[in-house]
Amino acid sequence: DGGLKRLLLADCLARWAEGIPKVFLIFFVIDVLGATAADFGWLTSVQMIAATLVYIPLAKMSDRMNRKPFVLLTFGFFALFPLALATASGPAWLAAAFVIAGLRETGEPARKALIVDLASAAARGRAVGLYYLLRGLAVFPASLVGGWLWTLDRRLPFYAASAVGVLGCLVHARWGP
Repeated sequence: DGGLKRLLLADCLARWAEGIPKVFLIFFVIDVLGATAADFGWLTSVQMIAATLVYIPLAKMSDRMNRKPFVLLTFGFFALFPLALATASGPAWLAAAFVIAGLRETGEPARKALIVDLASAAARGRAVGLYYLLRGLAVFPASLVGGWLWTLDRRLPFYAASAVGVLGCLVHARWGP
C-alpha cells in the first residue's frame, strides 16, 4: 500500500530523530547539563508517567477520529524532544524536555492501528512484520551517525536529530495516510 510506504518513510525519519542522540542522553544530561544520576532516574520516571497518562485516553480518541493528527503529533514530539533537551537551561526545562519525551507516545496506538489498517487483510501479519523489519534496518545506522556527531560537538546529535524529526513530520503532514 502506498500509504503504508509513506507512513514507513515518515516513521523511519522520526526514529532517526530518536536514534541519533539515544545512546548519549545520559551522558548529555549528566556531563553537559550537570544533573546527577539520581536526577536522570527521576527524569526517566517523569517521561514514563507522561507516556502513561496520555497513552490510553488518546488511543481511545484516535479510534473515534482520524488517526493522522495523532501520528503527526507523535512525530512532532520526536522532533521536539532532542531540541528541548539541547536547549534546556535548568531543572524545570530539563523536566519539561522529559515530559515531551513521554508525549512521544501520544500517537503510537494510532500509528500501530494505521499500520494494521493499511496492510492487506490477506497478508496483514507479513505486512506488519515487514514494516518493522524495514524500519529497524533503516534506523540502526542512526546511532553511528550520532556517535560521529558527538565527536564534533556534544549538542550536535540533538540538533541533527531534531532536524531529521522535523523532516519526518513534514513528510507525514504532506503525504502521510
